[in-house]
Amino acid sequence: MRLLAAVDLGEGLESVVESARFLQEGLSIPAELLHVVPTPYFEALGRRFPHLRPGLEEALSQVEKEVQKTLADTGLRARVLRGFPAQVVAGEALKSRLVLLGQRGTGTLEALARGGLARYLLHRGEVPVLLLPRALKAVRRIAVGLDDSPASLSAFRVAEAWGRALGAEVFGLHLVSGQGGCCFPTYLDPETLGLADVLARAKAHLESLLKATGVVEVSKGDEELDLLRLAKAREADLLVLGSKAKSTWRHRLGRMVEVLSSQSSMPLLVVPEATVW
Repeated sequence: MRLLAAVDLGEGLESVVESARFLQEGLSIPAELLHVVPTPYFEALGRRFPHLRPGLEEALSQVEKEVQKTLADTGLRARVLRGFPAQVVAGEALKSRLVLLGQRGTGTLEALARGGLARYLLHRGEVPVLLLPRALKAVRRIAVGLDDSPASLSAFRVAEAWGRALGAEVFGLHLVSGQGGCCFPTYLDPETLGLADVLARAKAHLESLLKATGVVEVSKGDEELDLLRLAKAREADLLVLGSKAKSTWRHRLGRMVEVLSSQSSMPLLVVPEATVW
């Protein structure tokens, strides 16, 4: 199995390549770069205008050669394939332990442009996806967004495995919002407990589920971005979230993943619920 780094030739290429090198060494899993030349449009042109086919084929072949040379210069194993990028990457992801994707900027148009492939893979829920707004060069502290769901517990186990391999500290972060908020623990009664009791009981409950003590921090927070702010304040290098993937419909990834997958400014690892690392 491999780490699959799906790349284009945009400004995020170097960040993904650098991250792939780091994780290949740290996790002891070979990395492979994959670039997909989006050919459906040109194939349709060839069918509509047969006289263009030879020229289109020659141009595509030349593109493949140039891209292959560029990727080979990185020193990592690389392949160039043709097809519809999302489908090709998803198919190759099934033969991989992890998919790396570059992300740059959070503007509306840029988020929409890059969102197709990332969201397609996240909604399929078949393999962990690492979203990289910047290069991941070192990992000293790994933060895991926690609730009491199987998805977040699976994410914590994957983070523990990464922590052992990379020599990193792993800790969980759990947000408690006001009564009726998105993050109030469903297993606690807001009518009879003050905030201090809620925080203490939530921490004890989660550490009991994880079978570990001293690894969970519980804080008050009302917005999904509060988790990102807390992870940054704790100097985390990587944030890990569990994904419900196909287990729900309206928010099938979980609200936290829905928000942070497009707005996180730090590397974000999204782990499907059924993942075993």
